[in-house]
Amino acid sequence: MDAEAGEKRSAALQQLLLDLECLPAEEVWRVRIFAGLRRVVAERRQLGVYGSGLSELLGAENQHDSSSSSAGPSGAGGEGLAMAVLSLLDAPALAALGRTRRHWRSLPHWPEHWFLLGRQDFGKQRRLVPPGKFERFDQTMLDAEVDWHARYGNFMWAARCPSVEDLRMAVVRVVHSLDLETSGLEEVRRRLAIELQIGHESLLSLECVEQLLEDASSMRSMGGRPLNLVDRSISPLAESLGGHC
Repeated sequence: MDAEAGEKRSAALQQLLLDLECLPAEEVWRVRIFAGLRRVVAERRQLGVYGSGLSELLGAENQHDSSSSSAGPSGAGGEGLAMAVLSLLDAPALAALGRTRRHWRSLPHWPEHWFLLGRQDFGKQRRLVPPGKFERFDQTMLDAEVDWHARYGNFMWAARCPSVEDLRMAVVRVVHSLDLETSGLEEVRRRLAIELQIGHESLLSLECVEQLLEDASSMRSMGGRPLNLVDRSISPLAESLGGHC
């Protein structure tokens, strides 16, 4: 680097420091992440390695032999950088990234992103999740055995079904529109999913639908007469809901 280039670099760094002092802490971290990405690109170019792809840019995927795995940008620091960058994404962006390559879905911190997004997007709301149980997204702590991406999707599907009372009233409306002599539980479940606009009928088990029909029967909702649809002494829906409804 010649003297003139060195002076320009020094002046630019001084101005950058002045600009950073004017930024809030959150923006300083964003600039630092971007600067880290540019440093990775510069180092790889100095080594004569040119490539594209976010995984390479973040250093989250080791493409070197084991002897250099901890020395370069592909080491543990790269995983931390990937964690920081991915934490800035919202659910649609994270899902789109996950569809591009299996690599992202295999990251050890991938489930944690979906857990944190779910807590952020749904808070303490209670929604219907398979197989017909009202839960809060954060009702359980972060657990490696839970598919948090799928759980996020279930909560999105169930946006129109926030309580068991809504379910019961929807069943009453469905019953009024059906000939129960020719319609089975599967058809009631299908109609109920459409009525609630919950996106996928798997949110309701057949046992759940059966219990809801029993509840509708007890409501004497058709001309003051019981519906007499089912006769069960044990309530599977009540068992699954426990005290959460």
